[in-house]
Amino acid sequence: MGTIRGVIFDYGSTLITFDGDWAEVRKQAHHALLEELRGDGVEPRESSFLDRLARKFDEYERKRLLDHIETTSTAVLVETLQAEGVPPQPLSRIQRSLRAMYTVYESHWKLFPQTQSALRKIRGLGLRMAMLSNASDEANVRRMLANHKLEKIFDPIVISAEIGIRKPDAGAFQPILKAWGFPASQIVMVGDQLGMDILGAKNLGMRTIWLCTEEQSPTNRPFLGKVSADAQVKTIGEVAAILAHWKGPGKK
Repeated sequence: MGTIRGVIFDYGSTLITFDGDWAEVRKQAHHALLEELRGDGVEPRESSFLDRLARKFDEYERKRLLDHIETTSTAVLVETLQAEGVPPQPLSRIQRSLRAMYTVYESHWKLFPQTQSALRKIRGLGLRMAMLSNASDEANVRRMLANHKLEKIFDPIVISAEIGIRKPDAGAFQPILKAWGFPASQIVMVGDQLGMDILGAKNLGMRTIWLCTEEQSPTNRPFLGKVSADAQVKTIGEVAAILAHWKGPGKK
């Protein structure tokens, strides 16, 4: 194997884990968004608005799984309000309501117990570290990184909501390849999604480590037995030893 010089990490379910019931938390989050709108004097019909908002998010989730184009949460909310007959709203009002929604989600995303120590060990190997996250709201991810004290560890941090493209599309990886200036063969991708993290990286010639925290998730099941990583781990704490082995002693 050739030299390893950098590692790209996914975020959700790779470095952090969700500790609530997703359906219930989503319901609470959408209600928080609605209450924020009401506080700003916007009064959509509650039942119709909440139903349409959930359908819109589901619709765009299905779409981006197929076309790998990111639709932002801002666009989803604007479309939902328009369909509900609500007059156009200032962007600041849209952003405030989305922040209220994501604050609910953010309270349930926690670091895996081994994340901080694992990242310190990997940094000690002299490897560059970047983050590549599929997410529909850039501000949400950057707040969580700050809350988890991870924002200064990765360079660069690439979020699909910012660039408009999602993993596994090769374009999602390009900002990191350009920033680092070395070939994909010298990079390792670490992630929990076979069809996004692992397949996308393998198509570019990267080595891959699959963190199988979400092995039986609906997005992973279609790829089981069809996409395989170069290594598989059950916890993020196992990654540093694999990277050290691949890198070899004394290599910089």
